[in-house]
Amino acid sequence: MWVVRETATGLVLLKRRGVTDGVVLAIVGALCLIFGVIVLVYSLSLDSAARDFKSAVPCQPGIQDTNCYQQQAIGITGVGTGQHGEVNTVDFVASGNPHEVRLGPGLQDRSVLQSGASGVAILWQGTYTNLDVAGINFATDQNPVGQQGVWMVFAFIGFGFALILWAASLAWHVVNRRNLMSTPTDPPSVATPL
Repeated sequence: MWVVRETATGLVLLKRRGVTDGVVLAIVGALCLIFGVIVLVYSLSLDSAARDFKSAVPCQPGIQDTNCYQQQAIGITGVGTGQHGEVNTVDFVASGNPHEVRLGPGLQDRSVLQSGASGVAILWQGTYTNLDVAGINFATDQNPVGQQGVWMVFAFIGFGFALILWAASLAWHVVNRRNLMSTPTDPPSVATPL
């Protein structure tokens, strides 16, 4: 008799827990949406800098222009690699001064970034935004267009996870509602022998 009642009570508890799992999925989905909105707002705040960088022109001697960039010849003195052996930092000398930049994401062939290689660096508003080595343009992590693109990707990932989790929550509720309707909430009565 107790076995039947415990089993029926366990089913009811499982059904109720299924409903709360669906609510948890919906809450996590809402948190992903909030994350996506915050990141999207931040990426849109970078829009002005990205527009300014895209419209920048090479600096001309004797002409004062606040939105120009300098092209400086560089010689690479060393590279840093990440955990998987990919080049992620470049040490170089420009105008006699040593500098180090971190590279932004990209699928370019980074094998040309070696000690002794030469190229051109773009200096815009006091930061190195790009390196051009062997005809390949590498954006640094200070490139405003690249920064905005990376944050946009994170925003869309947040939105995507929110939609997936909400769909899972909805499906969870539909499945559990059907199970709750088909299963009685009271445990079945057991006939006791006379």
